Amino acid sequence: MTGRLPQYRSLATPARFAARWRELAACCGTDLDLFYPERGQSAGPARQVCAQCPVRQPCLDYALSNRIASGIWGGLTERERRPLQSLLVQDSRRERDRAIVAADAAGYTTAAIARSFGLSQTSVTRIARGGTDAERPVGVQCTAEEDDDRPAS
Repeated sequence: MTGRLPQYRSLATPARFAARWRELAACCGTDLDLFYPERGQSAGPARQVCAQCPVRQPCLDYALSNRIASGIWGGLTERERRPLQSLLVQDSRRERDRAIVAADAAGYTTAAIARSFGLSQTSVTRIARGGTDAERPVGVQCTAEEDDDRPAS
């Protein structure tokens, strides 16, 4: 059977830059051991290279979005990136939760929402009810009456 080959389109300018940031990096061609110092070694030499780098932010974004835990990326060590990673995860979860609440409000079933987000139906239900649960003290469950007031999913 002969089939047509897929037609590849050229990437848009931002995507082309995103794919090329490594080529533009000041560390391109530098010994990689510089960016993976042993315990007790200084990160200073790597930071000097990063300080002159034109793509420092895309490098840091790459490390954060791919959860890279080792090495110097964007001029920051693992320890310095850790709080930024936590914020990134919190922001992405917040966005996901808003989308789940919006889908629930639009009338999508819990099962459909769960499939779309790769979550269990229990997780979707918990997130969709989050607005009311957040107002309750920790450990307080909804009553049967509150549960009956929810539209069927």
